[in-house]
Amino acid sequence: MDQIINNNLTLIRTATRGDFANCIKHIKGLKSVLLTINKLALDNAEFNKVVSGSYTLKMSEKALYEAQTLKFKASYSANKFKALLQMVALTGAIKSASFEDLSYAERAKRVKSYEMAKQTGHYVNYPRVWVVGDLSMADFSRIKGHKPLLLNYTAVTTIFGMSVANQVFNDASSTGDSDHMLLNHNPAVTISKYLSVKKDGLMPVTDVADLLYRVSGHAKSLKYWQTTLRVLVEYNALSNIEAVSLGSAGLSIKGLRKNTKVLRLIDPVSATDNDDEPLKIQAVYQYNFEEYLEDLHADIDKSKADKAKQANDDKNGITVTDEMLPF
Repeated sequence: MDQIINNNLTLIRTATRGDFANCIKHIKGLKSVLLTINKLALDNAEFNKVVSGSYTLKMSEKALYEAQTLKFKASYSANKFKALLQMVALTGAIKSASFEDLSYAERAKRVKSYEMAKQTGHYVNYPRVWVVGDLSMADFSRIKGHKPLLLNYTAVTTIFGMSVANQVFNDASSTGDSDHMLLNHNPAVTISKYLSVKKDGLMPVTDVADLLYRVSGHAKSLKYWQTTLRVLVEYNALSNIEAVSLGSAGLSIKGLRKNTKVLRLIDPVSATDNDDEPLKIQAVYQYNFEEYLEDLHADIDKSKADKAKQANDDKNGITVTDEMLPF
């Protein structure tokens, strides 16, 4: 059953063509991360136990970083590793499992532990669950030509959609609501309209992030929207907008240095005429153990009540007829 992992290791060491080979050649640190994860999977992964039909590693991001080689850790910080790990998850080579993805046995174990913790106050910190997939099926075109950046759910959803964002940010170890911000459309529309009334159609990146922060109704933090914007720029998700430094563009703004990053509108007409809908956000919530337990106990109570009613009906000889059916 280890054939997929062995094939992954062979591919990492021998690939010479295609998007995968290009990425491990040009994205520094990526090859080392992939090798370490698959070596860990070969030794420690569980198959078909934690997530049905999958190889899984139960490890926190910190534990995964500590498992990297000494040479890697000497060159890359924990944050740099996290950015590389998120990149790998973007491709689907690994996926972070949600609570709902877990097998019945694994969910039952965590629920029982949580119920015990509510009574005793001693909580068990379960690690994240990583599904290790087939590298030959992963989509490395998503990260080809890009540099590792810390991502967030809003940016990834805007660029690649919710399913890809979920495989990066799902967290089966969490016990509370995790609010993820969704945008109702690409923020390029809002930014384009704002840039169109600015001199030279440009604006410092920090000011654009502040615009998104205010338009969102101050959801999350300014830093969160700066990260969102940085990722959208890196992955070329802002159509008709380019990111340049003032100096490279031959421009100047009083009070700003020449190396200040700005966003510049390329085509004002097509960028501002395609949508009149204002930028809105909504929060998407993951599971909550409290609510899960309430629903679970409600289902148990209903099942008991149904069984008791059925037993009573059988005792009294009640027969169900067509007239009693609701359809």
